[in-house]
Amino acid sequence: MKKLKVIILARGGSKGVPGKNIKKINGVPLLAYPILASKKSNHISDIYVSTDDMDIKQVALEYGAKVIERPKELSQDDTPDIDAMRHAVEYLEDDGDIVHLRATTPMVESDVLDKAIEYFQNNECTGLRSAHESSETAYKSFKKNDKYWGGLFDNEYQGEYYNLPRQQLPKTYQPNGYIDIVKPKQFMNSDSFHGDKMIAFVTDFAHEVDTPMDFKILEVVYGKN
Repeated sequence: MKKLKVIILARGGSKGVPGKNIKKINGVPLLAYPILASKKSNHISDIYVSTDDMDIKQVALEYGAKVIERPKELSQDDTPDIDAMRHAVEYLEDDGDIVHLRATTPMVESDVLDKAIEYFQNNECTGLRSAHESSETAYKSFKKNDKYWGGLFDNEYQGEYYNLPRQQLPKTYQPNGYIDIVKPKQFMNSDSFHGDKMIAFVTDFAHEVDTPMDFKILEVVYGKN
């Protein structure tokens, strides 16, 4: 099994939660969690953090990651991940496959990372993306047509399919940032990050951090573990 490198994109300048990527949960910076899990993995070689922020850089180095110096123009609110990842590939001069982890989905387990890497390498695909089953199928959701509700899948179903029992509707899944695996040979010269054969990897529910309340929830759920 070929070992892959990890790249964590962690810019500074979060407006919703200032310093979000290094804010602590139970005394440990958010960024440290995926770094520590990666270090325990059997299928990960090097761990890199791509950042424009000196405080993030310091935390990354403290916990054993290497740092990719990302320019400010690629660290804006609207910078797509694909652009930051292209910069990382050029910076490292390495087009090997990449495990893409996020500080904002911190509670990852090394054995789950290994299973995802094994699944990726044992199947034909252009990328891998993780998701967990949605608590409510999207087939129960509405879109707003002017002042009226309509179904999301009216072109697929006829009638009020959204009133059917959930057991009769397809399951849907929420992308969660637990783990992505991407191929530079796919995205360096394409607008498609994961390609047309993005293999599905299903995880348990994964907590994502976006608000101050999310930090409090994670501290309660994970205690001092």
